[in-house]
Amino acid sequence: MFHSHPIAVIRNRLFLLSFVIALAANLVLLGVAYANGSPWVGYLVMLVLLIALGCSRCCEIRPSKPVPPPDTMMLSQIERRRQRLESLGTLASGIAHDLNNLLTPILMSGKMLQRETPNLDRAALVDTIVSGASRGADLIAQLLTFARGGDGVPARIALSELLPEIVRILERTVGGEIEVVLDVQSDLPDVIGDETELSQVVMNLAINGRDAMDGAGRLSVHARSWELSEDQSFSYTVLPPGRYVMVSVTDTGRGMEDAIRDRIFEPFFSTKQRGQGTGLGLSTTIGIIKSHGGAIEVDSVLGEGTTINVILPIATS
Repeated sequence: MFHSHPIAVIRNRLFLLSFVIALAANLVLLGVAYANGSPWVGYLVMLVLLIALGCSRCCEIRPSKPVPPPDTMMLSQIERRRQRLESLGTLASGIAHDLNNLLTPILMSGKMLQRETPNLDRAALVDTIVSGASRGADLIAQLLTFARGGDGVPARIALSELLPEIVRILERTVGGEIEVVLDVQSDLPDVIGDETELSQVVMNLAINGRDAMDGAGRLSVHARSWELSEDQSFSYTVLPPGRYVMVSVTDTGRGMEDAIRDRIFEPFFSTKQRGQGTGLGLSTTIGIIKSHGGAIEVDSVLGEGTTINVILPIATS
């Protein structure tokens, strides 16, 4: 169904009213003209009437076709990809530092090979070049995989394999004097979901933890199985009884006050300086977790640090 804009309705009614008035006036003038024996005046009046009618039709405002609603799923995917790229942007200095560390021995080995020094262990130098290039290629491949994302099709995910890959990226990119620690339960159950999106969740939480530590501290990622015996409320959702996997990201940063903790998942809310963040990272995170049927909870102590727990249902056979 089409709906005209109120202004368009008013204008159309005014055009109709003016046409009726013009028609009545021209009929009167036409009668007077014929009564006076001047038919050409009548023809002129009829011409003016036809012009007025044409103008009213041309100027009529017709209802436009309805604008289709935006594809919310596509917008969500675009926003999540933008968040992934923003995450890589915040890690850019660490990435550059790590690549520089990889390139330095490669360049030095190459220069030594060029000098043709006697008794030179060429095989060892070649191994150094190949090893450094392989590590660099591995880092770039991991970053590209994270940036591009997957096809969005849910699949069985072994967090015991995914989390070490994420931590390897963090170890080489968080920079500063930050120690990255990983602790994964040996028999951790699998989950169902999108691997890229879950990687993005952990990366977002880790980046926020890094920013809270001002360049020094410990960033820990823990994963263990967890069981609920009854319904339990979390931020934005309630989880039913069942078996879950809990992934915890802990930092030793400045912590948060209750007023800030209660708002961190609000869109555009940020405690960072202007230009250092959009305030959409954690709101994107909560959206991903909810789409996976999970929940999130925050435990923060001012001056001691923050732990954010991500709870995901395990994969059923």
